[in-house]
Amino acid sequence: MASPTVFTAIQRLVHGRGVIAQLPAEIDRLHARKILIVTDPGLVKAGIAPRVTELLGGRRGDLFTEVEPDPSIETVIACAETVRREGYDLIVGLGGGSALDVAKCASVLARNEGDVAQYLGIDKVERPGVPKILIPTTSGTGSEVTNVAVLSLKADKTKKGIVSRHLLADTAILDPELTLGLPPAVTASTGMDALTHAIEAYVSRFAQPLTDDFALKAIRMIASSLRTAVHNGRNIQARESMLTASLYAGLAFGSAATGMVHGLAMPLGGRFNVPHGVANSVLLPYVMRWNMVSALDRYRDIAIAMGEKVEQLPVRTGAERAVLAVEALSRDIGIPAFLDDLDIPRSAIESLASDGMTNSRQVLPNPRDVTYEGLVGILEDAFRKEA
Repeated sequence: MASPTVFTAIQRLVHGRGVIAQLPAEIDRLHARKILIVTDPGLVKAGIAPRVTELLGGRRGDLFTEVEPDPSIETVIACAETVRREGYDLIVGLGGGSALDVAKCASVLARNEGDVAQYLGIDKVERPGVPKILIPTTSGTGSEVTNVAVLSLKADKTKKGIVSRHLLADTAILDPELTLGLPPAVTASTGMDALTHAIEAYVSRFAQPLTDDFALKAIRMIASSLRTAVHNGRNIQARESMLTASLYAGLAFGSAATGMVHGLAMPLGGRFNVPHGVANSVLLPYVMRWNMVSALDRYRDIAIAMGEKVEQLPVRTGAERAVLAVEALSRDIGIPAFLDDLDIPRSAIESLASDGMTNSRQVLPNPRDVTYEGLVGILEDAFRKEA
């Protein structure tokens, strides 16, 4: 008997231009009285966090602003301790994937005993957390609609994830107007992160009809909108399209999972502090090229979704066009082409491959059987060829 497919999604989504104004109504729906807004210093400086705080009206709302890029377990512990100590009954996560993941993890840690490290892995969280509303300000991670959070293990110089239904938001509020001020480089890397989610979900061994539909929609929207969002950041239509694409990609990989782009990006980020979206962006074409032989038809579908005219071409040629289309998009938006460009030493290849093999959440869904030698080969290809 084949393994059953399971699709997991949040119950409530508020989506559209200006819908941040609906935050007070969502707070009232959850009967919250004391609210902690989890965000980062950049959003405070940009005025977005104060704007959200003003929407609270007479309700008590405080800020936790210690979120750093690729957040650590220590940050989650500090946030959870704040929630417990002050008795907050609602957490609002505001920001990119880092802020949303801290909010999600602090929510469950505040109501589950023990160390956060014991919850790393799949379905290890026993009890629901503090209610949470998640508000993304980037178009990349899709964290607002997934049951996944990724944390940095600083001591081990790697990253690991928590997967639990208790991480799902009670409400997600997606307002593209909050993404208008996103810098071009961040728009590029987060957009490619969303593309990675969609592509890996579509070729995943855990793919299913719903995730396929969301993944292909996300790929089409990113291929047609990301260049504009990067180079004309005030274009609200492109911003809205990218936020929706990120949502669709999140719904896809939240159930279909990701593969070895993520499996290698996590140790790459953990060891060398490479931002998650950048690590995914650089690795994506190399992993695609390695995986392609296991899913030629699916990679051809990706090429079509990216606007390539491959219908009259042989299947393998069409599949190869998907990789070329990703590389062209990366070039157009300024994504580095090689690991050398990130100052990663070749001497790290073997340790990165070994770490990648431990990421079973990515090894198992990957369309091609994963081997240490295969990962070494991917990483070698991702460096500039020596003269």
